[in-house]
Amino acid sequence: METIILQIALELVEKITKMTFENISDLDTLTSDVLAECKASARSILEAVVDELNRKIREDKAERRQRGLSLKEKDRKRSLLTELGVLHLQRDYYYDNQNGCYVCLLDDVLGIRKYKRIGDSVSAKLVTEAAEVSYAKSAEIVTDGAVSRQSVRNHILKLSNLEKEP
Repeated sequence: METIILQIALELVEKITKMTFENISDLDTLTSDVLAECKASARSILEAVVDELNRKIREDKAERRQRGLSLKEKDRKRSLLTELGVLHLQRDYYYDNQNGCYVCLLDDVLGIRKYKRIGDSVSAKLVTEAAEVSYAKSAEIVTDGAVSRQSVRNHILKLSNLEKEP
């Protein structure tokens, strides 16, 4: 695991060094490019950490048997929109023999609710922006148009009685 993170970090340093010497004349463009590369590297690190955690859960057969869980599907894909961008997660799907339902242990460990596709911090920013501008403009500002205005509206409707402070 540490080797993967170190490799990603070394690649990031090489990219930033290369960009710096190529675009040193335009600092504004350089900062945008460096930020984009840092976010991409952070996404890669998080995806690697989640993959490792999923693998450890899969390999702990004794604990799964004790809890009455049997593996049904490996590496089921899920995407989550976060402040870093879209995280593509691979997780395993289990059948709970005691309760007669399907569960995803990794989602429970990471605190990801069912059917959730947008992270809580992104959701909060969408709602905050929508208080001042249109739903479509809020989606454009916060996610660069990655979500629809209907998604913004749905997140507002999930909240109870909102009151705008004077």
